[in-house]
Amino acid sequence: MKRLQEIIARLQPLDQKKVQEGQQFCDQLAKPLGSLGKLESIYSRLYAMFEGNIQLEKQIVVVYVADNGIVEEGISSNPQETTAIVARNILEGKTGLCAISQHVGSDTCVVDIGCKEDIDPLRQDKVRLGTRNMLREPALTRDECIKAILVGYQKTVELIGQGYTLFGTGEMGIGNTTTSAAVISVLLNKKAEEVTGYGAGLTQEMKSHKTKIIQACIEKHAPYEDVLDVVAKVGGLDLLGMVGTYLACAEYHLPCVVDGLISITGLLIASRLAPCVVDFCFASHSSTEPGYQLVCRELQLSPMLTLEMRLGEGSGCPLAFFLMTTACYTMEHMPTFEEGKLKKEDYIDIRIKSE
Repeated sequence: MKRLQEIIARLQPLDQKKVQEGQQFCDQLAKPLGSLGKLESIYSRLYAMFEGNIQLEKQIVVVYVADNGIVEEGISSNPQETTAIVARNILEGKTGLCAISQHVGSDTCVVDIGCKEDIDPLRQDKVRLGTRNMLREPALTRDECIKAILVGYQKTVELIGQGYTLFGTGEMGIGNTTTSAAVISVLLNKKAEEVTGYGAGLTQEMKSHKTKIIQACIEKHAPYEDVLDVVAKVGGLDLLGMVGTYLACAEYHLPCVVDGLISITGLLIASRLAPCVVDFCFASHSSTEPGYQLVCRELQLSPMLTLEMRLGEGSGCPLAFFLMTTACYTMEHMPTFEEGKLKKEDYIDIRIKSE
């Protein structure tokens, strides 16, 4: 716990004066003020993180792989061995995430933090062989939670040392929409039915069963002492690995992209440990899962895309990488008002709504 506390103590929020400087840079370009919308706000935040010298050439999605004991209760349409199969496919470059990443030019890193099978014998990052069945007992111990966070933190620091400056969080783990919904339910004080969706694909009957299981788990383990107690009782190892990535990115002032429900649940957990981590995170696409929408509002995140995607893996991250690099290229290659022989005062700031 001491090491985790030391990491959290080092974190500082993003300098909002630098964000304003980034926006001022955008405002002197030859265009109606605010006309590039979110591309401008993306650029302004990146400008602050990199202090004006934005470097996004090396991009990577860190995929945390973990199994969940709650699968024993029939909450998923997929068998548990799917976790290992898909994780190995990612390693071999044979999934949707890999195809998008290859097209965009970003990399992937698979971290076996808790799969019941060994995914990569060359890497030993596993905290345990999946979580316990949270309907019967707490999914994890507090020490296992902290160890998982530190695994994610250390892996991200290693990647930063290799020159990566733009991160995304992905996952593979059958049953992790169930653990995510349970964590969101407790942290946002919502009923299970308010946060539970169809996951990777359930019938209405299966969704109803999943909702009842989640509510039963939440009630079984109440009350909860703090955020780590919540994740220990009803969470998952992939969520905790992501927390480590968010903490590392915040410490090194580097941007991190959130994918869907599981990724944003990890960010919710991280924000309860250190609120400033949200300053360094970007939401990629808008998940249709109700829990995702609730957390977005809680953290005041605005997704870049609405594509009705629900693949997972981190597949929204490389799409966001492309938009982020496009935002930077656009701002840094547009002419200023002076260069374009235009007068700034001839334009109305479209961000100011007329009464």
